[in-house]
Amino acid sequence: MKIDIYSTDKKYQTIYADPPWMEAGGGKTKRGADRHYQLMKTKDIITLPVNSIAGDNCHLYLWVTNNFLKDGLAVMEAWGFRYVTTITWMKDRIGLGQYYRGMTEHCLFGVKGNLPYKILDGKRQQGKTGFVASKTIHSEKPIEMRQMIEKVSYEPRIELFARQLINGWDCWGNEV
Repeated sequence: MKIDIYSTDKKYQTIYADPPWMEAGGGKTKRGADRHYQLMKTKDIITLPVNSIAGDNCHLYLWVTNNFLKDGLAVMEAWGFRYVTTITWMKDRIGLGQYYRGMTEHCLFGVKGNLPYKILDGKRQQGKTGFVASKTIHSEKPIEMRQMIEKVSYEPRIELFARQLINGWDCWGNEV
């Protein structure tokens, strides 16, 4: 279901976000994210009302590019989450870059309050801090990440900056 995060009273136990970081560079030819969608400054991402939709006990999954790792940690803290770990997606081919061509993308995992992993049939439901998956269209994240989130984290769930409706998830984004 599509949600307006500025007007909902709903609280979530899992928030999944892929902000449009203000990637720059690449010269005169647009080859990066700005070719596909409008980018946001970190200060504007920080001001989103995420804390108002996060339950007292909540998990956050926040995608960051290598260039925006430090900003991602600042966003996480501003939204009221403490950093726990990083999950790394190893892609099947190289992307853009300067000194090093990118083959990884990272998803920061944080917790607000005290929300442990799920327990199912007496067993801990844990993910892994790295996985290999193919790249598809620009900025589309691998299904393996969503599957890990659903395994480890609780409903209700919302995806911020969503590009499609997913069964069992609320979503917010201008591409839905």
